[in-house]
Amino acid sequence: MGVLDLLTNLASLGVGVAAGSQAAVRAAQHRRPRPMPRQMAKLLDHPLRMRYRNPGATLGLFGLGAGMQVVDLGCGSGTFTVEMARMVGAQGMVHAVDLQQPVLEMAQARVVDAGFGAQVRFHNVGAYQLPLDDDSIDVAVLIATLGEIPDKLLALLELRRVLKPGGRLAISEELPDPGYLPAGLARALIIEAGFAFGGHSGSPFCYSMIFSKPHVDSSLIERV
Repeated sequence: MGVLDLLTNLASLGVGVAAGSQAAVRAAQHRRPRPMPRQMAKLLDHPLRMRYRNPGATLGLFGLGAGMQVVDLGCGSGTFTVEMARMVGAQGMVHAVDLQQPVLEMAQARVVDAGFGAQVRFHNVGAYQLPLDDDSIDVAVLIATLGEIPDKLLALLELRRVLKPGGRLAISEELPDPGYLPAGLARALIIEAGFAFGGHSGSPFCYSMIFSKPHVDSSLIERV
């Protein structure tokens, strides 16, 4: 075997091992969904990710505006929280929610440094019992988050509770995330939770979808 053949075989082996490792990580994540380890939080702002995850461009699809009440569920280190605060302005409020306190502290420091401390409230809680009133939120945003939640339907029902009638649920998923949820599966889950589909953009590599909470609860119609 020549040197070139040896190098080619070693490269192929490396690709195979990497692919096998990635597949194993994804399988484990789907069996037992969990948040991204806090030690990897800095990867959220990696320049390679920012090439397809520009906060302004991503959030611009979701219709955030001045004076709105917004939930940033799974806010992580605040990659999108600052831009949300900028969009809702001084009369609005962003509720940044994350289960991991160290990561939430990173987000808080980032928001304060950017001058938006008064427009963001931080909640160190999970997705199942949000400390928010019924029908109080205009837009709920989940970026690379839904696939990390073990009981997705329960979390979606909780989001439906806090959203105003006609309020929007925006999700966005990206393939590099081990918890990536395919668009068809995500759409089926969200519709099952009682939301109406509003639109899809992007590609299988990185997509976004919009849903809305009906003005009239369909479960009430069924009982009448």
